[in-house]
Amino acid sequence: MLKKITLFAFFATISLGLFSQRPTLELTFTAENNGVYVQLDSIKVMNRTQGGDTVLYWPDTVLSIYYVGIPEISKGENSFQVFQNYPNPVADWTIVSLYVPEKDKVSITVTDILGRVLVQTERVLDKGKHSFRFTPGNSSLYFFTARWQGQCSSIKILQAGFHSGGTATLEYTGSDDYFPQLKAIEDIQDFSFSPGDELLYVGYSDSLQSGMLDAPQENQAYTFQFATNIPCPGMPTVEYEGQVYNTIQIFSQCWLKENLNVGTMIPGNQNQSNNGILEKYCYNNHPDSCTKYGGLYQWDEMMQYTTQQGARGICPPGWHLPTDEEWKVLEGAVDSQYGIGNNTWDDYEYRGYDAGTNLKTTSGWYANGNGTDLFGFSDLPGGHRVDGGYFGSVGYGGLWWTSTEYDDGAWFRYLSYGSPGVGRGYYGKDYGFSVRCLRDEIIIPTIELTFTAVNNASFVQLDSIKVMNRTQGGETMIYWPDTTLVVPGELAFTPGDELLCIGYANGLESGVLDAPQESTTYTFQFATNIPCPGTPTVEYEGQVYNTIQIFSQCWLKENLNVGTMIPGSQNQSNNGTIEKYCYNNQPDSCTKYGGLYQWWEMMQYTTQQGSRGICPPGWHLPTDEEWKVLEGAVDSQYGIGDLEWDTYNYRGTDAGTNLKTTSGWYANGNGTDLFGFSGLPGGDCDGNGYFFDVGFFGFWWSSSEDSNYAWYRFLDYYFPEVSRVSYVKEYGFSVRCLRDY
Repeated sequence: MLKKITLFAFFATISLGLFSQRPTLELTFTAENNGVYVQLDSIKVMNRTQGGDTVLYWPDTVLSIYYVGIPEISKGENSFQVFQNYPNPVADWTIVSLYVPEKDKVSITVTDILGRVLVQTERVLDKGKHSFRFTPGNSSLYFFTARWQGQCSSIKILQAGFHSGGTATLEYTGSDDYFPQLKAIEDIQDFSFSPGDELLYVGYSDSLQSGMLDAPQENQAYTFQFATNIPCPGMPTVEYEGQVYNTIQIFSQCWLKENLNVGTMIPGNQNQSNNGILEKYCYNNHPDSCTKYGGLYQWDEMMQYTTQQGARGICPPGWHLPTDEEWKVLEGAVDSQYGIGNNTWDDYEYRGYDAGTNLKTTSGWYANGNGTDLFGFSDLPGGHRVDGGYFGSVGYGGLWWTSTEYDDGAWFRYLSYGSPGVGRGYYGKDYGFSVRCLRDEIIIPTIELTFTAVNNASFVQLDSIKVMNRTQGGETMIYWPDTTLVVPGELAFTPGDELLCIGYANGLESGVLDAPQESTTYTFQFATNIPCPGTPTVEYEGQVYNTIQIFSQCWLKENLNVGTMIPGSQNQSNNGTIEKYCYNNQPDSCTKYGGLYQWWEMMQYTTQQGSRGICPPGWHLPTDEEWKVLEGAVDSQYGIGDLEWDTYNYRGTDAGTNLKTTSGWYANGNGTDLFGFSGLPGGDCDGNGYFFDVGFFGFWWSSSEDSNYAWYRFLDYYFPEVSRVSYVKEYGFSVRCLRDY
């Protein structure tokens, strides 16, 4: 379903000139448990500012919010209008309504994403609202267009699942003779949105729930976390102002596990002040109390004299002071009866069933009023400081500020030895309460990846597309007619991750590697063993190189031969001159096999994999991952992205045979050169002046390091596979260049 909705987003961009669109906010959801993908059962989205909610059910994972309703009709009853269908996306059928200002003929056309007319009908309709029942066929997106007296109105209809076969149908279901109150679909669902509204997202999976708050201003992707009672993944501790704090993950919230203890202690009978120094109270003015329970802070000092809820205040960088709403999410996450977003959390005083018990430590509370600490939050009964400098309730209760004001005071939470619930109240800001910090939400903007394919220059219809995250792991599939993927979504993704995209068509496969930072369109190339379209040759440093297209990769057909020859007994150096070895110090060897280069010289003394190095402009040194794509493209058994290519030494079935030249290899160990790569047995130089293996082996550097070594490939006269090894950078190997994508 994700792909269906994102396909709508793509086509929305290309049809802006055809139809008047309302501003749309696209929210994408996925989930994990400490790095492992979790399938969501459903997602509730609640507007905490205006009220109202809506629910997505799997496989829906994307919510498109039209955050400005249909404009009010300014022409009275002379405006013709088609309303957005409901439900949308469509599972089996949907209702489309339109308003006719006066009786006349109405023409209706339904087309698919390829422009094919699926339904075309005309009927005379009376003044009023009319409804039609639309049943989709096998397309993912439809355009419903109606015309009346020269006016045209259109909507898009999304299908929730791919149906093989079936014919789209349209059935008239009736009319109402009135001028409608125009509503967007969100209004029908009792859900509306304006930019700046705070939304509460609740993800459900296998009877568990996880919640997040945000006020989205642009398309966003959200990842619910279902891990709990573990250190926050990637951040088990935080060092701040000379102290180390532990962290605790409670579903989608990452908290400091201890109360904050930062600043200089002052006596309880003094007010904390805006003097540039962090100040704290320690219970009964004893420093040991701060060590045990953390400091106590007046609200303004905690906030660092701002009133912006959710501010950093006295928290570490990247953390903030939890709002009243964020405390409600915590309470719903840990209570066994009242979930996240339940109305009980909006009440005052003690609320919930056992949230307090589950948040309290297992010892230290008066009269054995301890908790279970079920989620590792470890709340302690640190007491409080009251106006006038008095302290009270240590051992009996704990009180924590929120960063949310109420009238002249602020909301806080309190736990008691005698109650299993959590209290919510508000006091004057002069009280001294404990402080917990909550990590800032990491929100990743969505990126839209669009795919197409050609063979040379002719369009190729893709059967499917696999997208693999080579940085984090994980993969997802897209099936025709879907050609667009929004990440993150079903695939975990952070901008900068390297994605391997594999297109499949007619039994063939073609792969593209990229680390997208923004929405991108990729074109798979299915031509192979031909000169690269548009670039049959490359002239560089006085030599002409041929090119070879091997599916989506364009390679130089010959090993690079650039630079000044130096003896093999000398190391190549960073002296501003490109230097090369020629096998046995014979210039003719460079003419036949290309030069041999130490890794640093090839890289031109950078460590950035995929850099240009000594390649021509517009070309680069292939990475270890790009070599894997080549190997998977030419092997007859193990395809692109197969785990076989991640192993060491000899891998594959016949990739080596298919890459080697048809002559020149020892003992007739020649290849088929099936794809025109023309790999030659150019041998190597050991960095001490000795040359080896010409005729027996060919060695090619990658631009990827492996600790202090670097990855390379070698072909063998005897074996049909390709070997992947890392070795010292002083060796001189051959170099091939790959055209920038």
